[in-house]
Amino acid sequence: MSSFTISAPPSTDIWRKPPSTNRFNAPTHPLLSSGPIPLNLFKRVRITFSAHWTSLYDQAGILLHLTRSESAEPASTGTSDPGLSDRWLKTGVEYYMGKPFLSTVATQSYSDWSIVPTSETGGKTTIELRREVDDTGTSLWIYHLVIADDGKELERNPLREVAWFFAEEDEWRVDIRAMAARPASKEAVKGDENLVVEFERVDIEVGGTGLKFSSNESINLTLSL
Repeated sequence: MSSFTISAPPSTDIWRKPPSTNRFNAPTHPLLSSGPIPLNLFKRVRITFSAHWTSLYDQAGILLHLTRSESAEPASTGTSDPGLSDRWLKTGVEYYMGKPFLSTVATQSYSDWSIVPTSETGGKTTIELRREVDDTGTSLWIYHLVIADDGKELERNPLREVAWFFAEEDEWRVDIRAMAARPASKEAVKGDENLVVEFERVDIEVGGTGLKFSSNESINLTLSL
């Protein structure tokens, strides 16, 4: 998987907001041919991508989609919490107020969005998500990386810590995907109708033994569970 492209048409998004918005129609591309894996095997994923951002909320990056393991039944709470069976996180670049930002949306019950200014107005962006453990517990950390032409990491800039991501991790599976979306309507799009995003340099680490996959390898995974 040296490189690939995702083309996102208008009116596509991944977003959950009360009282009733629950959109999940953005095009995605699987980064592991095995499909979802147990969340407790996830270690790290990194990807590089680029696009010509023109329209409000144009976005692309990495999607981690959590679903309940078949053996784990959601607890009965007497409420209609959408986060009981389906959670996700997306992070990358999003176009807002006329310029691209580094963006993260974490969705447990409902989506919350954070953005960070970036000096990268064009060219390639590299994002990494990784499991990290400290004396308070385990979190998912999101980083923006500055990469030299030879692939050497020059800077690692923290964007966000998501503390809930690995809670009750034995009950969840994670699907690791690249994603792109163009939430603007067809009439509101500026320029070409579809947002076209180029992806490359995929690096994934999973498993208790530190299995690693890169864009120079065939990313296939066999699990013994």
